[in-house]
Amino acid sequence: CPGFTADCLETLEEIDQVLGQGLSSTELRGILRLKQAEITVRLQSDQDMLRRIDARLKQIEQEDQMPTYDVVVKNINPILVASNRGIIPSYPEQGGLWHTLGSYLSGKKVQPSGPCFTIYHADEPEIDAEVCEPLAAPVQSGESIQVYSLPAIETAATTIHHGPFVTLGEAYAALIKWIEENGYQICGPCREIYLRVADNGSQTDPNTITEVQFPVHKP
Repeated sequence: CPGFTADCLETLEEIDQVLGQGLSSTELRGILRLKQAEITVRLQSDQDMLRRIDARLKQIEQEDQMPTYDVVVKNINPILVASNRGIIPSYPEQGGLWHTLGSYLSGKKVQPSGPCFTIYHADEPEIDAEVCEPLAAPVQSGESIQVYSLPAIETAATTIHHGPFVTLGEAYAALIKWIEENGYQICGPCREIYLRVADNGSQTDPNTITEVQFPVHKP
């Protein structure tokens, strides 16, 4: 490299050649410092790229670990229920509704005839939730407890989530995506059927089993 600039120094052998050319210490110091700065910038760029690659690899691994959800389209028969409906501040904070409903049925000496479930009538601007216990026979309604027959749902898109409530959003996301991709539209409030109830109402019990149901139709 005529003149020996920093740009032409790419290998240790080339640097050794410069050292043997009898350059003054000032010239040599300038060339090597320029090369040092260039290598430092390159290393920083490579490290940034490595961090981006590492982040993308972790994202791919997480995507591969995402559970798969089988969607079943089915008819839901009418269900006789005792229910308690109210506005709740967040989805986990249904305890008061369930306590009131359970106390009422206990006072009537009535046992539910199947898995309990929640109907979400709205989530904006407030969460309008109705907690339900299926009944084998009608009982008298109470002050805040309604006993009535939920109408049949002709077509419902459903999926089952195996895992804690804190990851239930994955089932919702998968089910809504399936509905959109298959030309359906949601046409009513969703239901969460608690096939296996969490221990002590835990949000993190991994053995919880929940079915998510959306009434749908094809426009």
